[in-house]
Amino acid sequence: MKIAIIGGGASGMVTAYLLNKNGHDITVFEKEPILGGHIRTINKNVKSPQSPSNLFLEGGVLEFPLKFYNFLNLMKELEVELELVDIGSSLFFKNGQHFLSGSAIRKNYTGFQKLIEYLRLNTIYSRSCGFWLKTHLAQIPDLYDKSMSYYLKSQCIRNDWVKLLTMYSYSIPFKLINNFPAELAIPALRDYIYTGWVRIKGGVYSYIEKILEKFNGDILLNVEVADISRKTSDVKIELLDGTTYIFDKVVFATPPDRVIKLLSDATNDEIKRFSGWEKNEAQTILHTDTSMYNRYGIKQFSEFDFFETDNGWGYNAYLNQLCGITSEQKYSLAFNLNNAIAPDKIIHIFDHHTPLYTVDSFRYRDEIVMTNGDNNTYHVGAYLADGLHEGAVTSAIRVANAICLQQ
Repeated sequence: MKIAIIGGGASGMVTAYLLNKNGHDITVFEKEPILGGHIRTINKNVKSPQSPSNLFLEGGVLEFPLKFYNFLNLMKELEVELELVDIGSSLFFKNGQHFLSGSAIRKNYTGFQKLIEYLRLNTIYSRSCGFWLKTHLAQIPDLYDKSMSYYLKSQCIRNDWVKLLTMYSYSIPFKLINNFPAELAIPALRDYIYTGWVRIKGGVYSYIEKILEKFNGDILLNVEVADISRKTSDVKIELLDGTTYIFDKVVFATPPDRVIKLLSDATNDEIKRFSGWEKNEAQTILHTDTSMYNRYGIKQFSEFDFFETDNGWGYNAYLNQLCGITSEQKYSLAFNLNNAIAPDKIIHIFDHHTPLYTVDSFRYRDEIVMTNGDNNTYHVGAYLADGLHEGAVTSAIRVANAICLQQ
């Protein structure tokens, strides 16, 4: 069959690969000049003159839990080399207080002070035990239609820590986490926080390159889809320049807020399922500024650290560790820490279009999955599973299997 895929991010490219492998004629439409979506690897799909040409620095997706089973199986199939990576996070409050990760304690302290820091860290773990026990026993139906604020009612360090982990995972501003769907966040935190993690050797975009080596369909970059309409027997796609294409099926691999804007003949059910979604604009900054650590006396960083600012919370991910870089220069990726970074220390700014997860928008997620195929239309994306990279791959496998069963 001739199948159009709208979007060349992770879910779109994995879907394209799986369908093409099964003999389908695939065309990928991507409005950006590059593939990868939230995969932004410097010196791969992103060029930055301020970055050394021999380093692969990430501006989006960073690392992967060992419980990303579908993703890891795909990496094995593509013969992508993975490396274990240490993961830890520290909390730095604007009043000068801090809680260091185990790795940061080992790197920065010795003797009695080291013991004190471990005791401080243990207070967070012990305070959070009740939350983890409560949510560990919760089944998915128990979480349905509930926000994170249902489980994190009071403001305290324990609850802030859980919210910060959610903020880091989904790049949602801290102030919006209260209305984040518990049905999405809690299973992900429960399954992925206390496990091993890996990175992709040579940069995350390497696996997209592996897909491209095996892919023999068409990829159209820098194209704006203006209109998509469906009939019983086919799908018509019209670009902004007036060019028209006809396909047997269409797969939306776009953020969910884009679906209704692209469909000229959306049904009432499709409007119901997608109209609640809005755009989340996330910006990450690749930089070399270490001054945010100075007031805390920290010289060696955790893999990702949380900082409280006058504007809420942000995080700083230490790329030397996360990307496996051996360089005297310290490279980091920051989210929502714009005012803490000197302009002359900025290497590159990345803008991301992600789903704005709310209880209301997430309500019809399962219905979207169950009705895949209606009107010759399918949907893939991380938001249709765990909201993370595993979800992108899982949704792609699900749709590819459904289409191939029709042959």
